[in-house]
Amino acid sequence: MRSVFFLPACVLACSALLVPVAHAHEGKVTHHHHTAAAKPAPAPAPVAPAATGNRVGTVYDLSVLPVFTGKVVQFLPSTHGGINGFILDDGTQVLVSAEQGHAFAGLVKPGDTVDIRGLKGQTLPILRAFLITSPRGRSMEDSVISMPNHSTEMLAGPDLVLHGPVWMPLYNMNGKLMGAVLKDHSVLYLTPPEATRFANLLKPGQTVYAVGSGSNGGLGTAIDVREIGPSLEALTPVAVNQPPPPGPAAGSAAYDIIPGSDAHE
Repeated sequence: MRSVFFLPACVLACSALLVPVAHAHEGKVTHHHHTAAAKPAPAPAPVAPAATGNRVGTVYDLSVLPVFTGKVVQFLPSTHGGINGFILDDGTQVLVSAEQGHAFAGLVKPGDTVDIRGLKGQTLPILRAFLITSPRGRSMEDSVISMPNHSTEMLAGPDLVLHGPVWMPLYNMNGKLMGAVLKDHSVLYLTPPEATRFANLLKPGQTVYAVGSGSNGGLGTAIDVREIGPSLEALTPVAVNQPPPPGPAAGSAAYDIIPGSDAHE
């Protein structure tokens, strides 16, 4: 009888030992699954908003600037074939950077009514444009620092003679007098010091004659004035750009010295 009951007893004993181990293993697996489920998924990377097809420009928020609306009467052609802006039907001169001139010439045309975000002159009829929207719904921004209107790169055009009554004085982005727009829509550019010197010739209604190099194309006619006067017989030479201050004479003791190179801390 002892040998008959020994095997079942062993089986029962082994079963009793294996059951807790299985339950323990099952508990570990279950706990692992709960831990994996509780772990938060990583946050998705921020996605940049898609660029609109109607707007070209910078990353700056220009919505804080006031909006002005007006009808384009004519471009303000530059002497190198682009534009420096345009004139509205109320006489406001809308100014853009020379670097963006060609782009804006493709955005708007005379006769368009446009919306302009920008800064208006306190007393002068000028408007620095930073965002222009055409009547066709396309917008373009301009945050480029303007380059001077007179430089050696802009003096390669042919000599032109312009004359006629002045429609309005022309100003730069700093509000300084820099020339005039004639009634035939051609534009005269002078440096601010020279424009101030000849201010009497740049008043509305004053007949003026001017000679200089520039551009005469589809965007308009403009020259950098080299001579100006009330008639062809009374022309006065004009300084086209400001020369650098003279340095030491060649061969002198100071000729080869770089300014500031002899200073030591």
